[in-house]
Amino acid sequence: MHKTRFWHIARQTLQRVLYLIPILLVASFGIFMLLRLSVGDPIAQYLTLSNLPTTQENIAFLEAEFGLDTPLISQYIAWLYKAITLDFGTSFMSGEPVSAVFFSRLPITLTLVGIGVVLIGVFASIFGSISALYKERFPDIVISIVCFIGACMPSFWLAFLLVWVFAITLGWLPAVWDSTLSSFVLPSISLVFMSLCVTTRLLRTSMLEVLDSRFVLYAKIRQLPRAVITYKHIFKNAILPLLAIMGLHIGELLGGALIIESIFGIPGIGLYCIQGIANHDYPIIQCFVIVLCVVFTLANVLVDVLCAYLDPRISL
Repeated sequence: MHKTRFWHIARQTLQRVLYLIPILLVASFGIFMLLRLSVGDPIAQYLTLSNLPTTQENIAFLEAEFGLDTPLISQYIAWLYKAITLDFGTSFMSGEPVSAVFFSRLPITLTLVGIGVVLIGVFASIFGSISALYKERFPDIVISIVCFIGACMPSFWLAFLLVWVFAITLGWLPAVWDSTLSSFVLPSISLVFMSLCVTTRLLRTSMLEVLDSRFVLYAKIRQLPRAVITYKHIFKNAILPLLAIMGLHIGELLGGALIIESIFGIPGIGLYCIQGIANHDYPIIQCFVIVLCVVFTLANVLVDVLCAYLDPRISL
C-alpha cells in the first residue's frame, strides 16, 4: 500500500514538474517583452555612464553590440536558446557574463533566505502555538498585537529602525554586511518579520480549528498528558497550512532580498539586480526574474508533495 502511494505521488510530482515548462515559457516571454516596452533605454544609459556622445553611429554600434538591432521575436528566441543552457548573456554595462556573476553571488542570498525560512518555521510554530493555547488571554493578546503591527510594517522601514536601535544606538550589531554571522541578524529579521507575523496568525487559526475536533476531545477524555495532546493531536494536524505557505514565503523572501540587500550592502543577487534595474541592464533583470520564477514554482511543488506525503487525504 505504501509503495503504491509512493509511486502515485512520484507520478503526480513528475506531471507537476512537466506543467512548469509551459508556465516558465510564458513567464519568460512576458518578462522579456515587458522589459523592452518599459521606460528606460540601456543604450542611452551606457552612453551617459561612459561619457560618450549620443550620435547615430554610437547608437547603431551599441544596438548591434547588445543584440537589439533584430526583431523582438528573434531576440527572444536567441536569448531563450542560451538561457536553457544557463547562459544569460553579458551585462550591457560591465561586459561580464551575467551567469558567472549571478551564481557567484547566489550563495549569499540563499544563506539569507535559508536563515529566514528557519526563523519563520521555528518562531511561527512557537508563537502560533502559544497564541492558540492561550486564546484571548494575555499571551494571545500580546502576540496578536505584535503580529498585526508586523503584518502592516514595510520591511525597509523595519530595517532602518533596527539599524538605528541595535547598530547606531546600542552598537550591538553591524549596520552593514561584513561577511560575519552577526551581520546576517538584522537583515534576516527585517526580511522575515512580516511573513513571520502572517504565518503565526495562520497557525493560530489552524490550531484553533483542530482544538474543536472530536479526536482532541476524545484524547482529553482519555486523560492523555497535555503535552501529548498538544503536539501529537493538535500541532501535527495543524502544521499543514504552515508548510503550504512556506512555498510562498520562499518566493517572497527572494523578492524581498532586492530591498534588504541594498539597505545592508549585502553582495547577493538582490543587490546585483537592483544595480541592473538602475542601469536598465536587461540580461541581469531577466536572469533574476527567471531564477525567481523557477525557485518559486519548484518550492511550491516541493511543499505540495510534502503535504501529500504527510496527509494521505491530500491529492496533488
